[in-house]
Amino acid sequence: MPATDIDFEREFEELVRDLRALPTAAPQHVRERMRALGEPARPRTLEDLLLMFSWRRSLLVLAPACVLALVSAAVIHGVLNSGPGSHPTAALQKLGAGAHRSAPGNSGTATTPVFGAATSPSDALVSPLPTPTPGRYQDYEASLTVRVKNVDALHDRTAQATQLARSFGGYVASVDESTNGGSGQSDLVLRIPVARVEDAYFQLAKLGTVTAQHLSIRDLDQIVQSQRRRIVQLKVLIVRIGETLKSSSLPADVRLRLELQRDAAKQELAGVTGSNKATLREASLSRISLTLTSQQAAGAKKGGMSRIERAARDAGSFLAGAGAVALFALIVLSPLIVLAVAWIFGSRAYRRREERRLLSTA
Repeated sequence: MPATDIDFEREFEELVRDLRALPTAAPQHVRERMRALGEPARPRTLEDLLLMFSWRRSLLVLAPACVLALVSAAVIHGVLNSGPGSHPTAALQKLGAGAHRSAPGNSGTATTPVFGAATSPSDALVSPLPTPTPGRYQDYEASLTVRVKNVDALHDRTAQATQLARSFGGYVASVDESTNGGSGQSDLVLRIPVARVEDAYFQLAKLGTVTAQHLSIRDLDQIVQSQRRRIVQLKVLIVRIGETLKSSSLPADVRLRLELQRDAAKQELAGVTGSNKATLREASLSRISLTLTSQQAAGAKKGGMSRIERAARDAGSFLAGAGAVALFALIVLSPLIVLAVAWIFGSRAYRRREERRLLSTA
């Protein structure tokens, strides 16, 4: 073996021996210094950040902030929507009423409302007022609401309405007039011949400002024809039973049964005849319900609703809508909220249990 290899092995053995002779434990001053440094800081997690804020502190901060933001949004919404151009004007409302009146009515024999509300006598005059169909029996009914200036004008217009009904060949079925201070109302039911109802209606509309009107026509032709056929059938039946009863060879029980049938047919004939007369009377006379009032319309108040009132109303509507949305979101998210609360309390309980276990084993 060369001398160099022997020297290398000897030096290696001496180095290993010197290393083994070194002390393995750290000196006391080094240990004390390491203890003074403490545990290394653990990086913060999301759970640590959430636990820094207690739910009470968060509620005290977030609840007023949310309420303030919601109220501010409601106030801004109310102010922006309470401007002069944010609400429909009276002209637009009248235009919508006119469009409703101009819509075509349903045709047929059923009750057909032909037109709705009018705002002036001129509107009533241009409204399409259908006339009864000649040759058919129809129940013609109309209602009209007219506003007059004051109570004195109310008395005069009531008298004029009764005179108009008589001048057109009709009569006043009922009158109910009442006054209270500076306001009053008069309700009249006028029966006008159907042939004159159109002229009478237009004259009544000129008594003041028309605020509402309605018309319905119900066909009675089929009812009249059915009643007439039944009357003919009952008369024929009564005649046949009378001819049969003239025979002297009828048994007593058969004669009694026929007499009872004839009496029942006569009673039914009297009832159907009376119904037929009432139907013909309804078809010959129209029924106009006229209401005269001296009260101002609800929308005729001076100034209307102020901008502050409109802003408060719009803000209240906004808050009501926001509350409904919040309630809906709470109902939908309630399972997730319950799971989150359970997870937070479960984590806290688990961490406390681990701390107790570590302290008991120390």
